[in-house]
Amino acid sequence: MNRAVSLIAVSALALTVACKQQSLTSESKPPAPPPTASTDAASNAASAAADASASASQSGAPDETARAASNPAERAAEPQAPMLALAYKLGLVVPADQVRPLMESHQEACERAGPDQCQVLGANASAEGDDRATADLTLRATPAWMRVFRTRAEADANDLGGRIDEAATDSDDLSTQVVDTEAAQRTRETERARLTELMKRRTSNLQDTLAVEQEITRVQGEMDQASSELAAMKTRVAMQTVSVSYASPAVASPKGESAPLQAAERGFMGNVYGGLAALLTLASFLLPFALVGAPIAWWIARRKKTPAAPKAAG
Repeated sequence: MNRAVSLIAVSALALTVACKQQSLTSESKPPAPPPTASTDAASNAASAAADASASASQSGAPDETARAASNPAERAAEPQAPMLALAYKLGLVVPADQVRPLMESHQEACERAGPDQCQVLGANASAEGDDRATADLTLRATPAWMRVFRTRAEADANDLGGRIDEAATDSDDLSTQVVDTEAAQRTRETERARLTELMKRRTSNLQDTLAVEQEITRVQGEMDQASSELAAMKTRVAMQTVSVSYASPAVASPKGESAPLQAAERGFMGNVYGGLAALLTLASFLLPFALVGAPIAWWIARRKKTPAAPKAAG
């Protein structure tokens, strides 16, 4: 009986010691650290990159913007806006006494805008009688100023009881000429640089030196001429021209089905006066001959009418 109690006590002590050792072992191990924010962000970025690469590989379409930015040749091959030189024509029919004042008001408006906005290229006015008057005005201006002027010119004609007799637009594409001229300029610049470098080399041959100087002068002259032409073309593109014609109703061409009859009616008196003028011109040429020839003809006719004197009887 005592032996059995002793065995039970020893077993309980052994179990107690084993449990304490296990608890000490578990307490000696450090706990696993929780996942940090950087680790989560890294994992999210990696997963996002994987998803983007997977979608790109599935679609098979590369980024067009990145490709265009990495390929300058494609940017140069993109279509450029045409360089157009625009020219307008306006025909205004207003009362005869308003032709010259209207032309002068438009000219003054251009001059007030300044040469950087508008330039007067030509202006003239003429009148014949009280009902026949004409005028012409040519301007060169920026596109913004030109839009305002065209609207104002039409409104001025309507306010004076007139009308728009003509409105036309003409364009000239200078894109090819500008590109060719610029390319030729770059070629001449390269040639001039080569000749200038050749001049820097000292040489004892005077003829060679003079020949190089002449070539440099020739190339420079061609460059100056091309620069002037290029500036003129760019000015035509940057600024537009307008040709405005002013006429009174008596001068303006009639419109409509009755235009031939109206033209004949307007030209009737003019044709009559033209015929009388032709007769007067002819008379002015014949009058000197008539003044000289008439006395001579009268004298000859009188000589023929005078009878011969009778002979005396023998």
